[in-house]
Amino acid sequence: MQIDSMPLDQTCYEKVRHGQPNFPIQFYVDELHKFINRRVPLHWHYECEFFVARGGSVEVQVGHHSIELHPNDGIFICGNVLHGFRQLNEKEVCECPNIVFSTDLIAPHSSLIYQKYVFPFLADQQIPYVILRASEHWHQPILLMLDRIFALLQQFGSESEYGIFPFLNFNIESLTSSGFEMQIQCLLSEIWQAFIQHRNVLPQVVQDRQEFQHQLRIQSMISYIQQNYMHSVTLQDISKSANISKSEAARCFHTYMKCSPVEYLLQYRLETAQKLLHETSRSIHLICLECGFNSCSYFIKMFKRKVGMTPNAYRKEYRV
Repeated sequence: MQIDSMPLDQTCYEKVRHGQPNFPIQFYVDELHKFINRRVPLHWHYECEFFVARGGSVEVQVGHHSIELHPNDGIFICGNVLHGFRQLNEKEVCECPNIVFSTDLIAPHSSLIYQKYVFPFLADQQIPYVILRASEHWHQPILLMLDRIFALLQQFGSESEYGIFPFLNFNIESLTSSGFEMQIQCLLSEIWQAFIQHRNVLPQVVQDRQEFQHQLRIQSMISYIQQNYMHSVTLQDISKSANISKSEAARCFHTYMKCSPVEYLLQYRLETAQKLLHETSRSIHLICLECGFNSCSYFIKMFKRKVGMTPNAYRKEYRV
């Protein structure tokens, strides 16, 4: 089985170009069942994103908020916000369509439309995301328009840096390549207009005044762990990387990651071990040491507790 991953820098920024400079939108299919622990890790990008759950229920994390999407529900996520996705049922096969796009596609920054309708919406810190429920009357046309955008980009759009995705059926007839870019621009504008028209009924998200500072702290600590997991790392080391106390580091991790810094370190080491078992022929002992474990027996014990099987059994089952 192929295991998917995401190229991230030390701040959790996704190092991928989304679309082309002259048409800044890209279509993706997140095959959540192919990611380690069925989870797309926390990441961010400058562009906005629309994501729709298909094939099962998905937990979406935006900042420190957690949202459960049922099949065919969707979500809009503003740019510059940490977010991630997790398939909730290990037996399901979630293949979730999404688009990452620049709002320049709706209107250029210098235009009246951008200044009057786009920027104020993006700048509202109480709307970092919009949940789109398939059962909500005014959300349904938006979800249908997203399906058409997905179908157009899947059929006529450019291939992403991630390569080819499975072909999804959106039940859209009469797709035409003639002016498909303009069709997409018009559909995005219609969706944005619906947001503006219903802005007074959009749920306000309670945001901590120091949300941005907390996000920078968690990014710094995650970056430190990802760069030093192969060495001996203490809670003091992790907190020092963000210039905060150990108690504040623990609070940040529990808020964003729902675990302690040391638990996250262990989780990251085990996920790295899973990748190495899948992608390399290195010995179990060498992988144990490369992932920061001093004891091979402890590594095997924790791996089995987390993954449900020994490293050797995992390699036999998932190695290509």
